[in-house]
Amino acid sequence: MRWARVLLTVMAVPALGCADGGLTPDEGGTATAVVVGKTYSVDEVRFSFALGEDGYFRVEGHHAGHHEEDCVPGLWGGLALYGDMPAEVESLADLTGRELPFEFSGDGDDFNLCFVGTNGLLGVQTGTVRFTSVDGNKVKFSFTGDFVVYDGEGGESTVPVRASGTGTAHAETN
Repeated sequence: MRWARVLLTVMAVPALGCADGGLTPDEGGTATAVVVGKTYSVDEVRFSFALGEDGYFRVEGHHAGHHEEDCVPGLWGGLALYGDMPAEVESLADLTGRELPFEFSGDGDDFNLCFVGTNGLLGVQTGTVRFTSVDGNKVKFSFTGDFVVYDGEGGESTVPVRASGTGTAHAETN
């Protein structure tokens, strides 16, 4: 019996290391994003956050069906909405009904939206994410914004494109 437990532990530890962020794909949520009239599916959607003075939020997921493909050379595809968490948010449940701005760092390996087929990564100029409900670790959200498209080779769109979406993220708890 003792050997069986050791064997199970030895087999389980590498499997845990393979999952992104310690969660299995089944534990992530799903979302859709609409960019210039085309809908993209997102899976493994997670919500990470910190409360307090340096609080932040991050909604992040992968382009469903394209996990092995880059949206631009060297950059995986998906959704990444992030910003500052207001100090008055003291629990995850306090997010319900809140609309918060999200940002784009523009540091070269970052994006808000990037999908195979968008011909570049999208960085928000102005945008908000609305947290519609929180039920346990499930966070429902919607977002909308105006984005600049960066082609990955130094070029960018002169006219912003509109994008929006909805989804459910699974909160990562510490």
